Amino acid sequence: MAEGRSQTYITLVLRELQEYRTSLCWTPLVLVMTLCGVLLVAVLLADHISAIGESVSQVLPSRDEAGNISIRIDSSVDGEPALEYRLEQTPAAPGNLNPGSVGQEQPEVLAGTLNPLLQGIHNLFLFILILVCANYLLATLFNDRRDRSVLFWKSMPVSEWEEVLAKFSVAILVTPALYFIASLLAQVMCLLLGMLLLWRMEMDPYALVLARVDGATLILGQLGGFALMALWLAPSYAWLLFASAGARRSPFMLAAGPLLAFILGERIFLGTSHLATVLSRHLPHYSGGGYAGFSWLGAADIPQMILGLLFTLAALAGAVYLRRYYFEL
Repeated sequence: MAEGRSQTYITLVLRELQEYRTSLCWTPLVLVMTLCGVLLVAVLLADHISAIGESVSQVLPSRDEAGNISIRIDSSVDGEPALEYRLEQTPAAPGNLNPGSVGQEQPEVLAGTLNPLLQGIHNLFLFILILVCANYLLATLFNDRRDRSVLFWKSMPVSEWEEVLAKFSVAILVTPALYFIASLLAQVMCLLLGMLLLWRMEMDPYALVLARVDGATLILGQLGGFALMALWLAPSYAWLLFASAGARRSPFMLAAGPLLAFILGERIFLGTSHLATVLSRHLPHYSGGGYAGFSWLGAADIPQMILGLLFTLAALAGAVYLRRYYFEL
């Protein structure tokens, strides 16, 4: 019996991925291909950039024995230079390397770890992921009622709880897993193309790329960020699913309208903004962090996290009720 239920649940999840394959499956793949394509163009143009650099170096004035550069403009009648510009190099201190001298080793300069750069690529996937999941949750139950496919599912031996939980898990677990894999693939491809670009520029790709990436910290941090996002976003996703199950015209207006009304009402009549502060912890926003503004402050966040999960259960129960008894548009 349990095996049959699990197989039914998997079938429902696969059905959602098949129906919304463009946004859930193809979008991260297209994003990976776009990023890799941009970097590949940069690698292919590296030779042209080098050729331009060589052409520019040919028209620069030559240095004298001391390494200074002199530019003269002869405009006087007697042949003496009317204007003279002389750029002198400051001699290097004893014991220091002179960057302009020949035969001396260039100092190794490493700006730091590349993890923030890779995290920036990951943040792009997070942003697209949240938009895709929000659009999916607002549309899924509403579209089932609009095209009358809900009547087909009511004739199947599938409960409303299974349908709603399958849709919710697609947004909170399955799709983030797909985007996480796509994000890792994009980061690896960007590293490889960056190494190829440095190699073609006759630079050390290992010292400039691989040695500056802390892979374990990066991957564990991104996995922890996905788990943290799932916990904080669960109430918001459940509310969007509830709005999709109950809306007659616009699920977005049903989802956003009451929240904005309560926030403005509290601000006008009470002069406070406690509701907006609480909601900000469950909505993506920019706060300078790496995980769409979501953070963990320790034990102080436990009560709000528990209340959010209780609200998630209540909103899912409401969506199940509407799915069962309110399916006419």
